[in-house]
Amino acid sequence: MAIRQVTQLNAGKKTAGVDGMKCLNFSQRLELEKLLKDRARAWSHSRLRSIPIPKKDGTTRILKIPTMKDRAWQCLIKYVIEPAHEALFHERSYGFRPGRSTHDCQQNLYLALRSFCHGKDKRILELDIEKCFDRIDHNHLMKQTIAPQCVKLGLWKCLKAGVNPEFPSQGTPQGGVVSPVLANIALDGIENIHYSVRYADDMVFILKPGDDADVILQQVKEFLALRGLNIKASKTKLVASTDGFDFLGWHFAEKWEV
Repeated sequence: MAIRQVTQLNAGKKTAGVDGMKCLNFSQRLELEKLLKDRARAWSHSRLRSIPIPKKDGTTRILKIPTMKDRAWQCLIKYVIEPAHEALFHERSYGFRPGRSTHDCQQNLYLALRSFCHGKDKRILELDIEKCFDRIDHNHLMKQTIAPQCVKLGLWKCLKAGVNPEFPSQGTPQGGVVSPVLANIALDGIENIHYSVRYADDMVFILKPGDDADVILQQVKEFLALRGLNIKASKTKLVASTDGFDFLGWHFAEKWEV
C-alpha cells in the first residue's frame, strides 16, 4: 500500500529526489517491497533534494524531496503511527487528516459565528506559526510520538537527513510524506487553550466578549515555546467577527439570519 501510494497515487510521484528516479516500473516496485520488508526496522535515509518555492509575500520556502525509497518508508511509518494518534487528536484539528478537509473548518466557523450563536459579539484571534515545519523541536516531537523504539529511531534519522545546519535539532522536511502527521503530533493540544479551529499550522481562536485575548495569546506562546516554535507577529491579529477575516482561502463574516 505504501509503495503504491508514493509511486502511483501521490500528486508528486514524478518529482525525483537525489537518486533521479521519477517513477518505478513493476519489477522495481517488487524489489522495493522486498527491501522494505528486510530493512524497515533499521532504515537509513539518503540526503534530500532541495527545491526553492516562491511564496506570495516574496520570500522563499525550501521543499525537500526524499528519494522514492525513502518516501515509501515514510509512508509505511505514517500508516504505523497515524491510527494511534488519530484516536487522540483533537476534534477541531482538520489539516492533513483522513476524512477531514478545509470544508469542515468552514462549517465549524459558520456554526460558531451565525447570529443564533451571537456571532456579532465575538472576536477572532488569527494566528500563524512562524516557519512551523522548519522549527519543530526534535526531542519534544519524539517524546510525543506513539511508536516502538525502532520506528522512533528511523524517524530520528529521517529528521536529521533534512535538517538545516543552522538549526540541527529542529525541523521536519517539507515534502516528506510523514511530515504532516509529525506536525499534527507536535501541535496537538493547542486547541485545549481556548475554543479554536486548526488546519495544520493555521488556526483561529473564537473569543466571546468576556475572554481576554492577551491571556490566550500568552498561553499559546508558552505552548509553542516548548516545541521550539514562535508566533508570526505580522500575521497575528485580533478582529471583530463583523469586520470579517480570511482563513484557508475564504473570507468569513458574522452571518445574520432572518
